[in-house]
Amino acid sequence: MFNLTVPNTLDRKAHGSLQSKLREKLSEAIARGDFEQGQTLPSTRVMAEQLKISRNTVTLVYEELASEGVLISAQRRGFYVAPDAVSRLPQSQENQPTIASVDWDSKLVINPAAMEHITHPHDWRSKKYTFMYGQHDRWIFPIDNWRKCSRDSLSLHDMYDWTVDYVDEDDPVLLDAFRRRVLPRRGFTASTQEVLVTVGAQHALYLAIQCLLRPGMVVGIEDPSYPDVRNLMLFHGAVLVPLAVDEDGVIISDAMKKCDIIYVTPSHQSPTTVTLSHSRRRQLLAMAAEHDFIIIEDDYDTESRFGRFPSSALKSIDTDGRVVYVTSLSKLLSPGLRVGFLVGPLPFIRQARALRRMSIRHPAANNQRTVALFLKGGYYESLLKRFHEEYALRWNTLQQALKHSIPCAEIASSEGGSSVWLKFPTSINTRELSQRAYQRDVYIQPGESYFLNTVDRHSIDEPSGSEKSTRPTHYMRIGFSSIKVEDIADGIAIVGGVVDEMLAEIAANMLNENSLLTAEHNHAIG
Repeated sequence: MFNLTVPNTLDRKAHGSLQSKLREKLSEAIARGDFEQGQTLPSTRVMAEQLKISRNTVTLVYEELASEGVLISAQRRGFYVAPDAVSRLPQSQENQPTIASVDWDSKLVINPAAMEHITHPHDWRSKKYTFMYGQHDRWIFPIDNWRKCSRDSLSLHDMYDWTVDYVDEDDPVLLDAFRRRVLPRRGFTASTQEVLVTVGAQHALYLAIQCLLRPGMVVGIEDPSYPDVRNLMLFHGAVLVPLAVDEDGVIISDAMKKCDIIYVTPSHQSPTTVTLSHSRRRQLLAMAAEHDFIIIEDDYDTESRFGRFPSSALKSIDTDGRVVYVTSLSKLLSPGLRVGFLVGPLPFIRQARALRRMSIRHPAANNQRTVALFLKGGYYESLLKRFHEEYALRWNTLQQALKHSIPCAEIASSEGGSSVWLKFPTSINTRELSQRAYQRDVYIQPGESYFLNTVDRHSIDEPSGSEKSTRPTHYMRIGFSSIKVEDIADGIAIVGGVVDEMLAEIAANMLNENSLLTAEHNHAIG
């Protein structure tokens, strides 16, 4: 008889398939002794009816446990618990607190955890209105197409390819698909020897910086810019030179002339979303040739340009081979897939490949093949079309909501993307704004962390420590990639209410201060 200590139903909302959930529950029941040695389990039909799942699912679980020696299958008896079943199950042990016998602070020679990172509250997913940048809308993800490509990658022919150790090479099918289906949209192409597959764009940037940067080298970086890249530069000993950004992208200035490396995001400046103008692109390349510096182009969000064909990459007009190109499919497919690419001249890629081999050898070959089949099957272009239609709707909805509910905020010009960059009156501290909005079920991100700290800045023409400026606190990044379009206006209306509340408080405080000053003045002359 079925032991009722095993749940009568499975939690269908929990992570994992029904098959994995049933296996877990049966294993726990056997480990607890709810099913004793030699005890016959309910038939597959009875178990399936009680749990309201497919009989095939139950059969697969029983057979799987039998193949591992946990169950025994016998004719006319069915499946019963093996005598040594418990010993064959994974054994869990209680974590015992350890007494620290090593002073790890004195042993560690690096401290990246002390650097400033963008962090999120642990419960941000509980908020109804989440305007976080970089998160994915799972309803847009083409799950059926992805499953097909994943299944196809498990065919005997494909498995024979990717089950071998590539050592330091990449899946040739993915390299060919990337060259033919992705790079032409960016206005250039490259040989397979000039492309390296990475675990996302962040990994590509790490490899590039390790190959190109040594302590004391001068690096020009957009300000504001991507905080993790800033941290990577500082971690490797760079002297950072902030490069101002306006509505036409990074401003070409004399500060670039003494740089060894320039990091730029031309297609969608991070985080302002503005696009580097064609004239400035040519000026930047000319200056790089004249003053012999390397350019790292982070093409992080280019495919989200909707309404027209994406602008070509800076790399597409690089005739001297000075641009190292970084891109990723993570923003379009899913951040969790971590698929990136590094494109550059052969001498550079050769060293980056050798460096990658010392850490991870190569990204998982089965993932590479699945992505390759997704690109070759034309699913990438189909996803782009759906992506552009959905994001254009959200972008337009957000623009209208901002103009209606927060008219005091200036919206940076953009041609797409998955976020907008706002400039508030200087009296509005967006960190405080974010905290107040969070209490009202809205999550928004302040923009202060995107600017360089005073201690991280260095002017080529001024001695270190002479910089007196502080980071602005009246900017904000509003992401719209994971919020439902029908929730945008309501969420922004709540933010607008908080802004009005803060402005009213500021005005009241100023009025009180003026009244006190007037009273003191009248008293003095009285």
